[in-house]
Amino acid sequence: MGKIGILVDYTDNYAARPVNEDIACVSSGKTLDELKHNMDEALHFHIDGMKEDREPIPAEFNGTWEYDWQLTARALLHYTEGLVSKSAISKATGINQQQLTHYSTGYRTPRPAMRKRIIDGILSIAQQLSAIC
Repeated sequence: MGKIGILVDYTDNYAARPVNEDIACVSSGKTLDELKHNMDEALHFHIDGMKEDREPIPAEFNGTWEYDWQLTARALLHYTEGLVSKSAISKATGINQQQLTHYSTGYRTPRPAMRKRIIDGILSIAQQLSAIC
């Protein structure tokens, strides 16, 4: 089974594209669930078209595949907005709220290490919440 990396960003909607740049396929959605559904349909449609046109298909798209959804910091922070406050994320990550706001609006893009701190902080909050149930 192939593993397909999908890069997800957010501006006014979620938008996604495969990490593999040999596949020129994009999709969007108002919610992350809608985006995932739309991207799955778009990729299958695109790969079917490539097969019909006898174009070379990257190995990971042969057979069945699963997705590795890779959210940018902006998409991740937008997704968590209704679930966790920036104050809580700030406390869990040690990143001040103003910087988190810059990341969530796209004014700034975090380096990979900072993105990892954001992800680890959100996961830490989730673990703490699940421990009380």
